[in-house]
Amino acid sequence: MARQNTLGTVSGLFRFPVKSLQGEALKIAEVGLNGIKGDRIWAFRDEARGEITSGKRSPLLMQIAATLTGDASSRARLSLPDGESFHTDSDDCNARVSGFVGRQLTLHDVRPPGDAAHYARARVPPEKMDATFRELLGLLPDEPMPDFSKLPREALMNATFPGTYFDVSAISIVLASELQKLQNTLPDAGVDVMRFRANIVLDDLAAPLSSESLVGARLKVGDTEMVADSHAPRCSMTTHTQGGLPKAPQIMRALVRDWKHNFGLYVSVRNGGQLRIGDPVVRL
Repeated sequence: MARQNTLGTVSGLFRFPVKSLQGEALKIAEVGLNGIKGDRIWAFRDEARGEITSGKRSPLLMQIAATLTGDASSRARLSLPDGESFHTDSDDCNARVSGFVGRQLTLHDVRPPGDAAHYARARVPPEKMDATFRELLGLLPDEPMPDFSKLPREALMNATFPGTYFDVSAISIVLASELQKLQNTLPDAGVDVMRFRANIVLDDLAAPLSSESLVGARLKVGDTEMVADSHAPRCSMTTHTQGGLPKAPQIMRALVRDWKHNFGLYVSVRNGGQLRIGDPVVRL
């Protein structure tokens, strides 16, 4: 029988109904091969650019909150910082979000993976490629680019992974010990799990781990089985104002300097099931 090793417990569980908008904390979540039910089931598309947009391109999106109402696939309530709220199926949803962000955006639900044009990245001229990606990643001119070699080609070639509104994988995990370590490095930065848009926080404070040690690991989390496929390279989204957190460019400086741009893990689901706060996380 394979040796099992309990790594910690689930101390945070989150879903984000609309890509790049603030999400909601959960106590229980249903998980399938496409991640947590109700997670990233909508995204806004920038019509001028012809591309699914995100907080990297439109940071003001990150100041809007989204919470599901009723069935986890029907509608979500969107709330602006001033308290104004409306629903994803409201006739004026696109106009209100576009007015707040300052760009013409249109809300879309997930399209089939074969709709290549919907998921494709907008073309960037070769001579602007480096500057464009440095801006999106929040990098200074003298900082190295992250290593994307372990990420799927489909994720690199498209705005989101075709057939989904995930950047890479259906689930992302961050370690409580690494959040604590980053906060200790940057005591004034407001390090918070919401900056990393993670689905699961693994509480490993009793016996701290490292994301590096978990790449490739098979994990039993609650009723589910997952595989930690790769590190999660981070971008400028970690630094922007959102949900009471101030702008903090120093976070990217620390991630580049101390973490090689990576923070947490991209994880794929092998067997779905239910997740709950307090569930053990076991390495199989």
